[in-house]
Amino acid sequence: MPTWIFVSTASGKMEAWDSSWFGAGYAFICAVSITLGYLRPVQTWRWGVLPFARQFVWILISHGVGNLMPLGIIVFGVMSLPAVIAAKVGAYFGLKEVGRSDVEA
Repeated sequence: MPTWIFVSTASGKMEAWDSSWFGAGYAFICAVSITLGYLRPVQTWRWGVLPFARQFVWILISHGVGNLMPLGIIVFGVMSLPAVIAAKVGAYFGLKEVGRSDVEA
């Protein structure tokens, strides 16, 4: 949610994906996901989904429920996939370094 708010506020756009800063914000979310996956390699899917779920909550708070809400849920689900993959990659390297291959990533 902070990334969404920062990108939209800094660019002066209503939605973060309308901003030219969107790519940087998206990369930041993936970097945070890979870091959290590395540090906490259990149930790593949550580190990729959580930022987008929070951004969806922010849209509901700031704009309310609109007629495109079902599409928004689908879009955020698809947008979270690279962050989930990044978290899985971080978990792989985190487990490899620690040698805890018995923990499910």
